[in-house]
Amino acid sequence: MLTAVEVVARRLDAVRVDLTAQAKTSLVAEHEGATSLAALLRARADVAPRVTKERLLLHAALGGLPVARGAFAAGEISQSGASAVCKAMASLPPQLPARLTVPVERLLVEVAAEEGTAAVARRAMEITHRFAPDELARREALATERDRFRLVLRRDGGISFTGSYGVEAAARILPVLDAYAAPRPAVDGVPDMRDAESRYAEAFVQVCQAAGAGPSAPRCRGELPHVNVTISLESLRGELGQLPGVLDHGAVLSAEATRLLACDAKVIPIVLGSAGEPLDIGRANRLWPAAIRRALEARDQGCVFPGCDRPATWCDAHHILWWIRGGPTSLENGVLLCARHHTLVHQEGWRIHLKDGLPWFTPPVWIDARRTPRLHSRFKARKLDDP
Repeated sequence: MLTAVEVVARRLDAVRVDLTAQAKTSLVAEHEGATSLAALLRARADVAPRVTKERLLLHAALGGLPVARGAFAAGEISQSGASAVCKAMASLPPQLPARLTVPVERLLVEVAAEEGTAAVARRAMEITHRFAPDELARREALATERDRFRLVLRRDGGISFTGSYGVEAAARILPVLDAYAAPRPAVDGVPDMRDAESRYAEAFVQVCQAAGAGPSAPRCRGELPHVNVTISLESLRGELGQLPGVLDHGAVLSAEATRLLACDAKVIPIVLGSAGEPLDIGRANRLWPAAIRRALEARDQGCVFPGCDRPATWCDAHHILWWIRGGPTSLENGVLLCARHHTLVHQEGWRIHLKDGLPWFTPPVWIDARRTPRLHSRFKARKLDDP
């Protein structure tokens, strides 16, 4: 039933495209005293001017494509499918033999009906590559020249961005983002509930963190990428109130989020006294030396939170006894945590302690009233070899 309704809707779309073109040719708007057909349809039928323009362009393009026009009229392909076929046919190189024009049109219509509009563009690119490989390379180079990334710092201190990339850049970007944005394995039978946009948003942050911490990270004024957070010592310790921190660009950050950042070796806290005087601009022993970091990676082999399989390269080195509370930067006081579980440990009351060199996690009482310590299965597997 639903499929039959879709076919009828497609036929109606085809009729609307034809009637819109007829109205344009018949000068209906001029007879009605309107400035344009788009203005008339907007006033009389609440049709957006953009829609009217799209219908007129599609009607003109279908004039030279009888196969696509017939399939659209019969409801075999949608309006977006018909538009995709028109754009694909217009993009084909002149090197395509004339005898193949109609077979290619039939193929693209079939693809639109069975696989959708995105597949139409891919098939057209494959045909272009076959008959005009130099043209495809030229288009790729042109697309690369149009690569753009527009970033805006909002008034609330957050960022918004838009952009577009060509095929070459996408081939470099997608595999990395896809790996970071993969759904997490189910924990206690609960699957990853994040939608795709949330996963990719978090993936982008993790990619930036990894890029800023690696040996090839770019320097700014001779330093690795870092963040300065100005906050009172009392708020950072969580002793007196929750006064926010202030970032370099003036945005405020909650004391809780600041404490989480202060645990990250890629952030240098600027701690002020009550009179605003600098008391501490980082301590050398807070930063994790490469040797200790390597030892943590060799011991932990990834995030140590029970049930997590994030690799070591995606993890932060976390002070079990927070550095700001006097915890040393040492193998005995450190574990690897992915960004999600690093946040969880700071915000939801999980406790960590090492026993026989292995990190045990004690959940908050609202998760487990008995607060039974938990150990990652990675370490349980190792213990199987113990005598």
